[in-house]
Amino acid sequence: MPKPSRRVIGKPGALTFNDVHGKGIILSNNSRQATRTSGFGDAIVFSSRTIRTYEKVFLRHRQKQVDWIGSLRVGFCMHDPKTQFTQDTLPSLAFKHLTDKAGYWLRACSDELLRTSPIIYVYYSFDGQIYVGGYGQTTPAQAVLTINEHCGPYYLFCEVYGKTDQIEIVDQSTLPDQNLLNEGVSLSIHGNVIDSVNTKLAANPNLSHLQYFNYLFTSNSLHKLTFLPTTKHNVIFTNNQRIACVNNLRFKSSYVFLDTSMKAGDILICKVMDCDANISSLLLFGLTTQNPSMLQSHTLPEESTTLVDNYSLSQWFIDTDINANISLYDELAFWFESDGYIYLSIDNRPPIKLKTPTIPSDMINMSFYPFFDLYGQITSLYLYNFSSLNRLNFSRPSTARTLCLICCENLADTQLLPCQCILCSQCASVIKRPSLLSDCPFDRKHITQIQPLL
Repeated sequence: MPKPSRRVIGKPGALTFNDVHGKGIILSNNSRQATRTSGFGDAIVFSSRTIRTYEKVFLRHRQKQVDWIGSLRVGFCMHDPKTQFTQDTLPSLAFKHLTDKAGYWLRACSDELLRTSPIIYVYYSFDGQIYVGGYGQTTPAQAVLTINEHCGPYYLFCEVYGKTDQIEIVDQSTLPDQNLLNEGVSLSIHGNVIDSVNTKLAANPNLSHLQYFNYLFTSNSLHKLTFLPTTKHNVIFTNNQRIACVNNLRFKSSYVFLDTSMKAGDILICKVMDCDANISSLLLFGLTTQNPSMLQSHTLPEESTTLVDNYSLSQWFIDTDINANISLYDELAFWFESDGYIYLSIDNRPPIKLKTPTIPSDMINMSFYPFFDLYGQITSLYLYNFSSLNRLNFSRPSTARTLCLICCENLADTQLLPCQCILCSQCASVIKRPSLLSDCPFDRKHITQIQPLL
């Protein structure tokens, strides 16, 4: 990835919001404050100038006490908004409409961060990582997204969304005392992944179904593989050892092994069931000749390099951090071929080559045990089965449901009528409540009813 260019030394100019912004935004306080006037959409804002590498932008946010889903979204873009849009041509929503285009990167802030931090800050590093943190918190800023193309400088790019109805740029010289800012605010530093996964599956059993790789299996061959219950580290299982969940997010590693080996041409299919977006890395995937049933769980180290050293008589082929954009409910296919490389396809898209050492030609016909370390954003995996490489068809049309554009957490399974816009059932039920909204957040047409998609 090309690194962003270095910036000149010197004090940057005053930072305000750009004159190009969503129709639902009103600027005030010398264009430092942006307020969304109504609805969900038309609330995109940009900075008036580019942001330097490591220049922190501090944002005071206001949260409405409403039963809505979703909040402030922050990121960067490489395009000058004034050369790209007018207020009339700027899309109503950022996700999909802008983030699918080259040069736009945006991530939703977690409810926990916004609840515990009245002021947040965002910046990007020299290697293209976007960091978001809470001002006054002892927890350091977390990398939430990677700028994966082009070079800087970049404009701040935000969407004043959902429960967040106002943001204000705070000059660093006027920041309040950090010791007083978050006094009395509790901060949760680890959550319960397995409860989250079980709750989602109980509310929507269809989440366990494959959407992209379902054509590889018959119904009775879908659930065949299980994780090895006796060899693990900081992992707990549910659904008969088919779902692995990180036990404690404070720990640095969460190893999980399969009890079945794979050979060249086998495809391992799994699905992401939970994510922690406050971590920059994704996950570790590897293959080994070491029989995992011979490993002792209490001896599994925190670092993968130590694991390899401790069992050096076996062969290990590991990508310690997969360089890909993987999201909640994405389906993953892993395999290795006769060229010795390990490949990954996400949602039946053309594969990427992992950064593992090449498997030697004299070992290609051997079998290997797959394993994961869920130390990064991916905190839960659903395991399905092996299929065959010759059955893959990347040109196959997809009918898969995407994530809801409102909350970006649930699958879009509900349709608004009569406009036929699609979102998840939870967001749809909130929007349709007479006490809140009765207009579609996408096209503002009046909603007469909601119905589940067939």
